[in-house]
Amino acid sequence: MSERRDRPLSALRDVKRQQDCIIKDFDPSKSENFARQQQSVKDRQCAAFSILLDTDRCESSPLEILNMYAAKTKAVVKIEYIEFGSDKIFRCKISFLNLLMTIEGKGKGKSKKQSQHHAAASILNQLRDRGRKEYGL
Repeated sequence: MSERRDRPLSALRDVKRQQDCIIKDFDPSKSENFARQQQSVKDRQCAAFSILLDTDRCESSPLEILNMYAAKTKAVVKIEYIEFGSDKIFRCKISFLNLLMTIEGKGKGKSKKQSQHHAAASILNQLRDRGRKEYGL
């Protein structure tokens, strides 16, 4: 492979070195866009907080409410594991992730659904408590 006259290898090495420095020095928290993204997340959470205040619905179908809240706040809900122990109890761990926080909920029950129900209810309670502190409700 021969070197092209319009793009010598030394110039490409310099560009590569410059790009590597930019990548190494990049910190998303120092980005001006990062502050706007954080504020957007806070605004979406505030707007969707009323979903968490409907405690009857949160108790009857917490996984549905958690997924609805996650959709409105552009967060991610991950069911990380469901285990069936030797004691015939299912254990579940669910994570709620967004730009500002990660909340985990653990639950156990006699069925997969019941363990997910308890884990989601745990996250909803944590979100509700956090929201009440932040928004003064």
